[in-house]
Parts: sequence; C-alpha cells; structure tokens
Amino acid sequence: MNEAYFIHVHQKTWYELEDILKRLPAKKKKEQDPEMLHQLLFLYQSVCGHLSIARTRYGNTSTAEYLNNLVTRAHQAIYISKPNSFSKIIRFFTQGFPDLLKKEAVILLISTGIFAFGFLFSFFFTLAREDYALTFVPAEYAESMKEGVGDTSGINYSVASVAIFTNNIQVGINAFALGITFGIGTVYILAYNGMMLGALAALAINNGSGYIFWSLIVPHGVPELFCIFICGAAGLIIARSMLFPGLLSRRRSFIKGGKKAIYLLLGTIPLFILAGLTEGYFTPLPIHPLWKYIVSVVWSILLFAYVFIKRKDATNKPSEAV
Repeated sequence: MNEAYFIHVHQKTWYELEDILKRLPAKKKKEQDPEMLHQLLFLYQSVCGHLSIARTRYGNTSTAEYLNNLVTRAHQAIYISKPNSFSKIIRFFTQGFPDLLKKEAVILLISTGIFAFGFLFSFFFTLAREDYALTFVPAEYAESMKEGVGDTSGINYSVASVAIFTNNIQVGINAFALGITFGIGTVYILAYNGMMLGALAALAINNGSGYIFWSLIVPHGVPELFCIFICGAAGLIIARSMLFPGLLSRRRSFIKGGKKAIYLLLGTIPLFILAGLTEGYFTPLPIHPLWKYIVSVVWSILLFAYVFIKRKDATNKPSEAV
C-alpha cells in the first residue's frame, strides 16, 4: 500500500479523532460524555496503529509527523479526561448524597417514624411505671440513671470516642443489612433503639435530671440519630425492592435497590464520625448544659442546609457520583 492510498483509506478516522479533540475543551470543566470518551479511546488506539504503520513503511514523512502530533494530543486528552476519583467522592457527598436523601424523603420519614414510635411507646410506659424500664433497657442502664446523670469523671475521651463510633456504625450497619429480612430486622433495630432512648429519657425525668440528660444526648444525638434514620431507610429500600419489584424482575429490582441503599450507607460515614467525635470529646465536658443545646441547634441547622439547600449544577444521578 503506497502512502497516498494509505492516507485515503484512513483519513476519515483521523478527521473524526480531530473533531472529538476540538469538542473536548468546551466540556473540560463539565462531566464528560461517556460515549464520546469511549469513541475517543477507540480512535486513539486505531490511530496509534496507523502511526506505527506509517513509521515502519514510510519513515519520517509528513504523514508520520501528522499522526504523531494527533496521537500526542489524543493521549493528553485521555489523560486529562480520566475520571478523578477524589473529585467524584467530593461530588457524591456535596451533591449526590443530599439529592438521594431528598428523593427518598418518604421512606426516610417512615424510618424516623418507626424510631419515634418506639421512643414514645417506652417513654410513656416508663413515665407511668418506672419498673417497666427493665422491659426496654438493661438493668445496668437503669441503675446508672438512678445513680445520677452527668458524671463524666474518669472518662478517657479518646477511648470513648472510638468505642462510641464503633457502636453507632454497628447499629447503622445492622439496620441496613437486616433489610434482607424483608425489613423485619430493620424495623426491630429502629424500634428497639427508640424504646431504649425513650425509657432512659423517662427515667431521667422521674429522677429530676431530664434537663441534664438531654444536654448529654442532643449534641451528638442530632447527627447520630440522623445517620441511624438514614441506615434504616436504606434497609427499608432493600425490603421494598424485594417486596415490590414492579416491572423489573425480583433480582434486578434487588440489585437496583441494594445499590441505592449502599450509597445511603456510605453517605453516613462522615456524619457518624462527627457524632462519635462530638460524643467522645464534647458531650462529657463539664460546661453549662445550655452550650450543649446550642451545639445541637447548630448541628441541626447545618444538616438542614446540607440536605435542602440547592447546589449549583447538582446532579440528579447520585449513583454516578461514586
């Protein structure tokens, strides 16, 4: 094959690659079109082969030089367009996760409602009859409430923070994972933790230390309970995908629901860390309870803003952000 015929056969491919390279800069700061990137990669590999042939058969001609420049430009474009894992993670936590929470607001409210029902149920029973507390909480918990709330002497904050974070994560993962039981396990985890908190709150009120008790709960409780509600919602999403597959097969519905649930679980990690650090380092501090209530209000405002304030260029496909 002479050089002229070689150019005639492959010139269309080269022009197509040039056209894609010209269009890429305009989309540089935006999410790249996957089909365009796939075509870019395919053409790049083809032209690399053409360059190898041109150098072997025709030496250092203008054709080889042209192809070399074209391959170099394509290589740089592919390198620049290569997905940035860190930026995708940031985009998920700043855009994808809040958008997913808003999209699944109903099931998040159901999760919250199950916890709230458990809380109110045990709270009023224990408030009326204190001996009912042992139905909802271990005996040592009830005894500690009678001995006094707010004694933080001797606490190792570092150890406490790690232990608390581990426990919170375990509760969240259980609420998520037990969605596989058609949601029965998830409902149990939410209701049980709600009943524990309700019974302890009633004991504190009967003991005359309700104000102190809640000052030790709400600073870390705002992000912590929010995480547990989200994990519960993730478990209920798994259950929903199994019980109500719709037009999809049950297997595909489960995979789709499981993927969404995992994104919700992953999104809680920074909030669990925040709750653990707050509970381990701030909550036990010997300061006026009012400051602890103020911190809880601050956390509430920040969480509300994080979820509900609209962000510029927010994606409607959170699953693509990870």
